Amino acid sequence: MELDLDDFAATVDARAPQLHSCGIQWQLHRGPTYNKSAAWIDCTNADLAGWLIVWTSGEAELELANLTTGSVDSTHYEFSALNDLTTCLDDLIRRLTPAGSPARQE
Repeated sequence: MELDLDDFAATVDARAPQLHSCGIQWQLHRGPTYNKSAAWIDCTNADLAGWLIVWTSGEAELELANLTTGSVDSTHYEFSALNDLTTCLDDLIRRLTPAGSPARQE
């Protein structure tokens, strides 16, 4: 699947209210234009830092780091449809939202 990075940016922007309500600070970035360009979102809360990097090739890498222990969990995705991007971003938000929070969606 060829991913349009504008779709990624729009999907992230649509989640801005949810990110804010979960106490997640975030910033969207775009890399230079190459054959396999990338965009990513950096996210932090009090305990965790998360990154979701997507490439125009339809690949994505989600990483979550525990700021106390230094442990890092990484998950690789291969998108076959645009809704896979939504699922991946929802996974990042879910992982960054503390358990028991009213904003957490299981």
